[in-house]
Amino acid sequence: MVHVPGLFDHHSLGTGWRLDFPDGLDEHLLYFVASGSCSATVGRERWIIDAGSVLWIRPHTPFVITTPDDRRTAVHRVRLAPDEETEVGLAPAMYVPDVWEVRGLFDLLIAELLDTTLPHRHERVRGLLLVLFTTLFRRAEQHAEPGVLSPSARQAIEKFADDHITDRPTVADLAAVASLSPDYFTRTFRKTFGMPPREWLVCRRIQHAAVHLDESGKSIAQVAMTYGYQDSFLFSRQFKSVMGVPPQAYRAR
Repeated sequence: MVHVPGLFDHHSLGTGWRLDFPDGLDEHLLYFVASGSCSATVGRERWIIDAGSVLWIRPHTPFVITTPDDRRTAVHRVRLAPDEETEVGLAPAMYVPDVWEVRGLFDLLIAELLDTTLPHRHERVRGLLLVLFTTLFRRAEQHAEPGVLSPSARQAIEKFADDHITDRPTVADLAAVASLSPDYFTRTFRKTFGMPPREWLVCRRIQHAAVHLDESGKSIAQVAMTYGYQDSFLFSRQFKSVMGVPPQAYRAR
């Protein structure tokens, strides 16, 4: 990822300030809260971003950021151009609390971006970004609960499953997203989600199929085929186990 010219600065945000992007941004958005606080809603996640914390939102991820009504908030903001080759498996957003050690990195980064006359500026910016992001990844993993998948890993797995749901991803595919061996991944997944990954994939697939039944005029057999079911009876049985009613009753409700 590289910086987007003109899209980096220090902000002093007023009380009751609001930033709402229902379609997300074209770039990565990186916020470091230097003082005060703000709240962020990103997809199904909602965080209170206190001072010393970082919020990172990927391109085209819907989000809302607001500040309290009773105090101002100061933030460092950087927007970075997307790079598809380096973003495979990244979660839509990441929140890292209490990471004050990156404050100096933000100061150095913004200073480099503001002065276009500095020698070796491009190399230094890339180096600072590398240190910044590896620090964030390390701290995010340290905050994760032992024996369960980290929030970033959970989000990456959910995104991968949703993006490939009609391809019928396997447990090994999900383990690769989390960079874990299949055996260890299966144990950790069960502790994280409360069910084995195969069962979770079936639930996820059926939930997508239910939406498809609601929004398309396709027959039940056609929807079943879309999600890889050669056997309509198996589709109906799994659909009822997940949704509580067979697909015929679900569509007629």
